[in-house]
Amino acid sequence: MAEVYDRWHLSRPKKDAKPCAEHTSKTRTLVPSAEHGVGKRWQVRYRDADGEQRKENFEKRSAADARAAEVEADLNRGTFVDPKAGKTTLREFAQDWLAARTSDPSTIEVRERHLKHILPVLGSRPIRSIRPSTVQSWLSGMLAETMSPTYANGILGTLSAIMGAATDDEVIAKNPCQAKSVKVPKAEHKKIVPWTAERVAAVLAALPGPYICTGVLGAGVGLRQGEILGLSPDDIDFLRGVVHVRRQVKRVRYRRVFALPKGGKVREVPLSPKVAAALAAHLKAYPAKRVTLPWKVPDGKPTAVQLVFTATDGGVVDANAFTARVWKPALAAAGVIPPRKKGKQYAAAPEDGMHALRHHYASVLLDAGENIKALSEYLGHHDPAFTLRTYTHLMPSSEERTKKAVDGALGATIDGLIPGSSAPVVPSEGGSDKNMQASALR
Repeated sequence: MAEVYDRWHLSRPKKDAKPCAEHTSKTRTLVPSAEHGVGKRWQVRYRDADGEQRKENFEKRSAADARAAEVEADLNRGTFVDPKAGKTTLREFAQDWLAARTSDPSTIEVRERHLKHILPVLGSRPIRSIRPSTVQSWLSGMLAETMSPTYANGILGTLSAIMGAATDDEVIAKNPCQAKSVKVPKAEHKKIVPWTAERVAAVLAALPGPYICTGVLGAGVGLRQGEILGLSPDDIDFLRGVVHVRRQVKRVRYRRVFALPKGGKVREVPLSPKVAAALAAHLKAYPAKRVTLPWKVPDGKPTAVQLVFTATDGGVVDANAFTARVWKPALAAAGVIPPRKKGKQYAAAPEDGMHALRHHYASVLLDAGENIKALSEYLGHHDPAFTLRTYTHLMPSSEERTKKAVDGALGATIDGLIPGSSAPVVPSEGGSDKNMQASALR
């Protein structure tokens, strides 16, 4: 219960105490306390949700009464927030929040990059002072700097996670990022246009011998670049025709490490006979080499793995170096990007990275009638719904599948029971719908 006290006057004065010469009351005799005239007169006292005694001082009785009513209501609703905690700056809270994260190191690095866009603008503000309008103004400022909506959305997600933690800790009452007035940037959803088989063939043909099978694994098994570079012969089950995706090579704080595949998900992917033969020939021509890297973090446990692909010095292949020195020259040779001008770098090719081979793999499987759940498992996606959203436009027409399914089930029966039904219904000369209808009814 929240109660208001008069700091300047005793609550229970002695009967013979001398009355206050400055203040009077209609309900009782006021007797000065030792704090008379010092600081703010009115004090709200209450115990918070944890039972801790709290006090807040106010100059006017009306303000104290209002605060007492507010505290009482918040305590009853279970939404009370410590006013002192709200004075913590966003920077202070965010740093503690990040230090307590147990996420994947790469995720923490992403959060750190996001904070570079958050803290310079909002970091010095008391966390309790950050309102939905504050968030919207900051967000609009980022978008005005030609930042992509997708990236801005990610940064907003980090701020929202911090504010959500502050809400859970009862530092603030509500997460301002989740207010209806905060207009979340619409993420860009570009439809994936998969490479044709001809383009895949041209790029693979342009890759140098030791790395042709990196392209084969991308297009024929759907592996990510880091998974390809972390593949071991021990992961290839030639007998069963399966690739075990158990690790990737990734960069954490500028150091290369071994780690579990994205999302921490190991998986099995079918290995076709042709791709298996290509891998067997590759391993015969370019034997695997043993490489040791830390596990998961730069100071992680040293882990030795026989790798299918290694650099010319026998070490692990650096993804950035591979893109610059192997992949982009192959793209240029295949006519996907312009040739490099003397003294210049190759043109940026964000939509033509090795991930394009994964998209090709997905399109091939969907065109062959593979179901979304299986494809999602092969690609290592966290959710089949994500796979569906990404590739739904590549799925064959359901109308054509329905027609083929019905004919496959009933075709022979119809041909045997109905004379003339085996002849296809085709449009007559001119190809109009009316002519086709007439042809069908003759």
